[in-house]
Amino acid sequence: MTQSQLSNMRSQFDRYVNRFAGAGGGLHSLLQLKLEHSECVATEARELSSDLGWTLSDQHLADAIGLLHDVGRFSQFAEYGTFSDGGSVDHGERGAAVIEQEGWLAALPDGDRAAILKSVRNHNRLIIPAHIRDRSLAFLCLVRDADKLDIFRVVLDALERDGFRDLTAMLPHVTLDRRLSPAFVEHISGRRCASLGKVNTLADFLLMQAFWAYDLNYPPALKRFQDRGILARILKHLDGDVRIHALVSEVQRHVLKRAGK
Repeated sequence: MTQSQLSNMRSQFDRYVNRFAGAGGGLHSLLQLKLEHSECVATEARELSSDLGWTLSDQHLADAIGLLHDVGRFSQFAEYGTFSDGGSVDHGERGAAVIEQEGWLAALPDGDRAAILKSVRNHNRLIIPAHIRDRSLAFLCLVRDADKLDIFRVVLDALERDGFRDLTAMLPHVTLDRRLSPAFVEHISGRRCASLGKVNTLADFLLMQAFWAYDLNYPPALKRFQDRGILARILKHLDGDVRIHALVSEVQRHVLKRAGK
């Protein structure tokens, strides 16, 4: 992808997002949060790709994928008033459909188009589909890392600001209880990933986030996770349940090993 193509993609994305502005010209606060998240994931993706030594054209493509990864959230929220995929539509599938309907990829090479569509469609899967290979897989892994790194920021900043009061608006089935639910502990025990649909409380949600470290693909992403103190910040918001510390200590060992510390 060229710089000109990236700039054009950004302009098209901005015009699309503006369709969801209210009568006063502004976005709903949760959509504004998604817009800011999209910009931050684009930055994370570009910087990770640079750290990995990717070509400049691939860095531009990583930037574009980061920007577009949640484009399905805007129509999802407008139609259903929620970001819960279980109660509406799969936002990855919706995002890929939006991109195709809007015709944003017409000027791009086949390989770039495939990387964008596969990455947007599958960035939110619990497990990466086995059929995705080669170049598209590299970009999908990258945007999944970049997405998680910024979600950590969004969640932890919200916790420290107001106790994450927006959580129940974003995920209506999750309460702000800081105790683990027995059902979630049973679900996550012996696993390295957890389904959001199994999360019942804020404590479950935070433990799920800690376990996301197992799903970070590239060493620079794991290094950021460690350098930013994400695990320690998560633990600050959980009670002293011994089950949490036993599970999280395993996460820490994994991060230190994979991050090259």
